[in-house]
Amino acid sequence: MRILILTQYFPPEVGAPQNRLYEMAVRLQKKGADISVLTAMPNYPQMKIHDGYKGKFYAYEEMDGLKVYRSWIYVTTSKGIVKRLLNYFSFVKSSAWVGLFKVGKVDYILCESPPLFLGMTAYFLKKIKGAKLIFNVSDLWPKVLKN
Repeated sequence: MRILILTQYFPPEVGAPQNRLYEMAVRLQKKGADISVLTAMPNYPQMKIHDGYKGKFYAYEEMDGLKVYRSWIYVTTSKGIVKRLLNYFSFVKSSAWVGLFKVGKVDYILCESPPLFLGMTAYFLKKIKGAKLIFNVSDLWPKVLKN
């Protein structure tokens, strides 16, 4: 079984989603699944691209046997709505490109939300790759709509 985890947040970043997804990926791999991760260039929580990833549109690495594909993301410390949307949509677009041209065939796509917009990339890749989609909304962000 080939599983692609699509998430904006993954180690070496720190945080609850990063840790949870990494542990899930490693455990699924130990059960025999072929795991790939499509994620952004690491930047959280400092909102600065980590050394070794700066200036890259695409990077590939292996992390404890996991295939990790990284794509470009617009990073900003601004809390303004336009720049935050640019942050989210830059990864939506770049991850669709990397997923299309760099990631091989998969049986399942597990899309982690937030951000909710990443579901567009997941749906696009699902259609192109003929995969089944699992959309996990771990935080609904209800107050975001009021701002």
